[in-house]
Amino acid sequence: MIPYTDDESASQNYPIEQDDSFTPDQIEEINDYKEKANKKIAKNESVLRGLETFFWGISSYSLCKWLVLNLGSGGINLAIAVALVVNQIVNRDCLDAFTLNRKDGQWELDGMGKLFKFLFGILASIFVVWSSIGNFIGMVNDSKATYHALNSAVEEFNSLPEKQQEEWIKGAVVGAGLVALVFIGIGVNKK
Repeated sequence: MIPYTDDESASQNYPIEQDDSFTPDQIEEINDYKEKANKKIAKNESVLRGLETFFWGISSYSLCKWLVLNLGSGGINLAIAVALVVNQIVNRDCLDAFTLNRKDGQWELDGMGKLFKFLFGILASIFVVWSSIGNFIGMVNDSKATYHALNSAVEEFNSLPEKQQEEWIKGAVVGAGLVALVFIGIGVNKK
């Protein structure tokens, strides 16, 4: 025979009733109120999420447009990188889905696929930003080299005597006219 404990005898001898000061009708009303409040909170959160997405969309569009207009074709890669980074900021709900729980002494991870997708998107964005910044720095260096080459050519031209300058200008105009005639002749022959 198994000896019984006080808890077992208490559960067998006395009916278990929930100690609650609310009636079943009041409990049902409280549950309905909680459900409505949770729906309202979820709706407000979705509206805030929509406003945040709208804000980031307008900001990224404006920044991308500014980059392309001010940097020309060199700004296209940078604009794409900005759009990717902003997309990662907006689509960070995978971080909310990532949870680390401990059950029965074991750690469980939920949402790892979404986390890997988020991290891969961030790495791709960083790579595009890095390469576009490198392209932009290269474009700036090429522009500086071109500016210095043109500046030295102008200084050389200005150091020539006036007669040589006039001859050089006449030769350049005649050469440009010949090139134009060649292109016009090619265009007429194609028709």
